[in-house]
Amino acid sequence: MNVNKKYMPTYHAHVSSGWSNDPNGLIYFNGKYHMFFQHYPHKAKWGIMHWGHFISDDLIKWEEAPVALVPDQEYERQCGCCSGTAIERDGKLYLMYTAAQMDLQRQCIAYSEDGIHFSKLDNPLIDARNLNTSDISPKDFRDPKVFKKDDTYYCIAGTRMMSEEDYQNYIDFVSNQNENKEITIDDVASTNFYAHGYGNLVLLKSDDFNNWEYVGPLLTKQENIQEAFYRLNGVYECPDYFEVDGQELLLASPQNLLQIGYRFQNLHSCVYIPGHLDFTTGDFHPEYIEEIDSGFDFYAPQCMKMTDGRYVMIAWKEMWDRTYPTESDNWIGTYTLPRELSYKDGQLIQIPIRELENYRQNEVVAKGMILNGELRLEGVEGNKIELEVDMEITTASRAGIKLFKHGDHEVFIYYDQKEQLFVFDRSCSGIEIGGREIDTNIRKMPWENKRIQLRMFLDVSSLEIFIDGGKKTMTGNIYGDPIKDTGVEFFSEDGECIIHSVKKYDIVVEA
Repeated sequence: MNVNKKYMPTYHAHVSSGWSNDPNGLIYFNGKYHMFFQHYPHKAKWGIMHWGHFISDDLIKWEEAPVALVPDQEYERQCGCCSGTAIERDGKLYLMYTAAQMDLQRQCIAYSEDGIHFSKLDNPLIDARNLNTSDISPKDFRDPKVFKKDDTYYCIAGTRMMSEEDYQNYIDFVSNQNENKEITIDDVASTNFYAHGYGNLVLLKSDDFNNWEYVGPLLTKQENIQEAFYRLNGVYECPDYFEVDGQELLLASPQNLLQIGYRFQNLHSCVYIPGHLDFTTGDFHPEYIEEIDSGFDFYAPQCMKMTDGRYVMIAWKEMWDRTYPTESDNWIGTYTLPRELSYKDGQLIQIPIRELENYRQNEVVAKGMILNGELRLEGVEGNKIELEVDMEITTASRAGIKLFKHGDHEVFIYYDQKEQLFVFDRSCSGIEIGGREIDTNIRKMPWENKRIQLRMFLDVSSLEIFIDGGKKTMTGNIYGDPIKDTGVEFFSEDGECIIHSVKKYDIVVEA
């Protein structure tokens, strides 16, 4: 394929050609960090899934390795090798992934001794029809997250729960199909598998990694969580589970989650749920549920524990069912910066991985300015930069920053004091991005503190915003003129704001 690289970021992981989506199997193995990802190498559209593969020494500078998994087996033939996880066992790297067909999703395993070349076992390994439960939909049973606790392996996967009537409808549908006719998505869409069902997560366990048994559904306890989360019209995709700073966290990407106030404005969402997992029943006892990122382009986050104990998270920096401006450039798919995770004062904190500071150059610092109007600072510009801003809104009605600015192009990041909202507005950034949501170009988030500390990372077509030390984040893609759209301008409307400090760094990652 002839690839146009004009929108490719310089310090974010991205596919070199074709399509990519969910990150899979973040792991440290054989002295390297590995990130696998959903990939269709033949075209910049979703297709039969492969597992792409990135390798890095520091989670910043990535090298694209050969494709790790190719859908070359009969059980993978319709949809491919879909999302999953990685785990080291007996000195080998194991990948558990979903082999997907239109009417059936099963879990499979491949392994490698060198971390590059993988062999598949006698798959499929886990079939919902063999787990002695009608809870799990065999059609929607995917994205396994595998981990070991004490001497037992556990797997959390997304599904849609079924009543016994739903399950029988599914069995009847499959048994009545013509063996010589391939089942299509239209065939499946016309069925009534989920008349009484809803999205959920399920827990499985194994003593030997090969023989798995069903434990139970996770989301059964409705205390502290609204009913919408227990009647989800979709699947909780790409789950993750870990403990950080003494707090158990469950992460997932629920499909079609209804908007609640200013939360969950995207078609599909990403949430974290603090709580406690009962490994004997599968029940997860939640404390609350919250959105991970309040921007436009963030999905399917996956986490790993680094060699020094830090937990980091990387997500797909896109969203489903949107228009993708790089499709005509023959590539789609970027990933967020790795984010260090902590849990403080009852809240998930996300900050950019500290290794990124090794790539800073050309520091510019400015301090102590009172602004009423517009201001540009010498040396504070660029679209491959880190920008730190500490500002306080005093009498202004709105105050903030215009990024990626040139001519009619600009991205607004500001605080609306009257409405007490923090706003990310990309509606004037260049190419408009369409989608199934009501609005795909403005995101608003309630915010009461007039003193706002921001760390913003601009990378050609990417913007990640970390607010108040990582208490909130907003992420979005920007498609303007990557050569000219480098301006940075501060503004204050109908009054004053104080700019306590500004720091700008170029981020330079050599190819």
